[in-house]
Amino acid sequence: MMHAEFANTKVICFDLGNTLIEFGPRQIAKQYKGLTSKLTEMFGSCDTAKLKAIRDRQIVAPYHDGYRENDVGDCCRELIEGIYPITATEAQVRELAEERYKIFVEIIELSDVILPLLTDLAKSYRLALLSNFPCSRSIRDGVEELGMTQFFDAIVVSGEIGWVKPDPRPYQVLLDQLQSDPSECVYVGDNWLADVQGSKGMGMNSILTTEHLPYEKFERKAGDLEPDKTIARISELRELFL
Repeated sequence: MMHAEFANTKVICFDLGNTLIEFGPRQIAKQYKGLTSKLTEMFGSCDTAKLKAIRDRQIVAPYHDGYRENDVGDCCRELIEGIYPITATEAQVRELAEERYKIFVEIIELSDVILPLLTDLAKSYRLALLSNFPCSRSIRDGVEELGMTQFFDAIVVSGEIGWVKPDPRPYQVLLDQLQSDPSECVYVGDNWLADVQGSKGMGMNSILTTEHLPYEKFERKAGDLEPDKTIARISELRELFL
């Protein structure tokens, strides 16, 4: 039975990583392993400590640069030139970017609860996806491979906008595509800064899920907005909305 605080809900919007899929330390480790293998193939022995330091910095860079999203090509160039004493060619940058795409699509998985949950929610609500990720092709193709595309009335990826959540611009693009008022939307995500502060700042209701361990973590700050609900499992949405 729907909880009273969500009685006005017409749209449920989701984050992707660590919300609908796990994308935390385990997946990042697999990504780093794949990048190490590719760089070794392309240029010789790869300094894994340098790779990790560069990637760890890149992951949080948008939050220290006015929420401007990373450019995939720039990130790949920085990896190559930060590890090897060379100037990367455009072809080498594209080859590494393509490997990043392949690694992402290969490592993401869907738990058994997600498709049945989306199936049931879609009977009563419009569903949407808004994800922070610089490569929109990775997200769109990954979501399609996992069988989720059919459920979403709108899919927005920060790499297409140029700005990451919690900046209001990705949220506004989502609302424009849905032609919905934020008061009718609930946003479900794992990131305290990007998802909770971003969605609450737009006037949406917000649900924080703590099911998966994120790779990056943002601590609460004085004056932060609180989520309307915190859940330990994404399956708890059944109790809230169905």
